[in-house]
Amino acid sequence: MNKYKNFKDERLTEDWLRDIKLDVTYFNTTHIKLLQAQRLANSLLSSNSTLLTTTQIKELQAFIKKMNNKKTRIKLNQSQAYPILNLGTKINRQIFRSKKLDS
Repeated sequence: MNKYKNFKDERLTEDWLRDIKLDVTYFNTTHIKLLQAQRLANSLLSSNSTLLTTTQIKELQAFIKKMNNKKTRIKLNQSQAYPILNLGTKINRQIFRSKKLDS
């Protein structure tokens, strides 16, 4: 019973990681900041692209492309995730301000 539960939990975890557009194969070997930045980049491009400039969109797409390539992902360090995370904070502030002004 325990082995079945672990297998089921692993499958659910892998499905969840795929849903948030993270590749299961490199999840354990990639720094958490890079994974957070990848998730944020995917989220910004899909949900908040109207708030982004063309330069920011290109920067996010380039980061995602680097994360999807094994050779370039290995060379990335956590400091390269900070511009993406900072951009996400900036966009979240814009969203908060616009909602605050609406109410």
